[in-house]
Amino acid sequence: MRYDHHIFDVGAFNGLDGIALALQNQKVMIHAFEANPAMIKIIKSNKKKIEDFLGKKIRNFKVNNYAVSDKNTFLKLNIALNPTVSSLHKFSKEINKTWPGYSELHFKYIKQVKVKGITLKKYCEKNDIKKINYLHIDTQGNDLKVLKGLKDYINIVEKGVLEAAVNKKKALYQNSNTINQIKKFLKSNKYIITKIDSLDENIKNEKNIFFEKKNFVEKYNIKTNYNLRYYNRIVSGKINLKDVILNILKKLI
Repeated sequence: MRYDHHIFDVGAFNGLDGIALALQNQKVMIHAFEANPAMIKIIKSNKKKIEDFLGKKIRNFKVNNYAVSDKNTFLKLNIALNPTVSSLHKFSKEINKTWPGYSELHFKYIKQVKVKGITLKKYCEKNDIKKINYLHIDTQGNDLKVLKGLKDYINIVEKGVLEAAVNKKKALYQNSNTINQIKKFLKSNKYIITKIDSLDENIKNEKNIFFEKKNFVEKYNIKTNYNLRYYNRIVSGKINLKDVILNILKKLI
């Protein structure tokens, strides 16, 4: 089946966001990108668990073992004790001050691996993609380079969300992109910011930045709201009676 609509999930981690988006948008192809090779097996395992629970195949979901950046070359990925904060960048030297209480449990690298890097421009060219309806980026300090890697393909993105540090001093990573840098880049490419909110209500050092094309009119409705806890319960085997009943009802409708 050929898909005219596409969602990119860059920095997919365990794949649940992308899988949820695939189920919410069944006529849209979801392209998930994850740099950590160990997480690819987990993504595939999670997909199968959800397919088994739902009793159907998820065919509009594709996982790619790439580190998305601004260059098509091999890159070094720093694997952290907490894999959610693994990054192409090294941790800031000031994290003990700016992220108190986190460093010992989360911010420690255990190894470095060589991974294949790719730009979204090259990926779109290879896969004949003319439009990205929604671009979700969570690459731990590398989000701006993901955008820059689109180059002249930046104008095929309709809307999206990414992360940025509030400033260099409070950034989790060295050379991390900041809100001001993101604002400048988006403005220069004729995008507007629709919302900025905190990732962590306790330590407001990073923000989610939602953006869309200037004068954007949505012609195809992309559904981006989903209950991530529901999918976490499925893959962890902690589904409850309500989950089972709702799944049965969906099959009957």
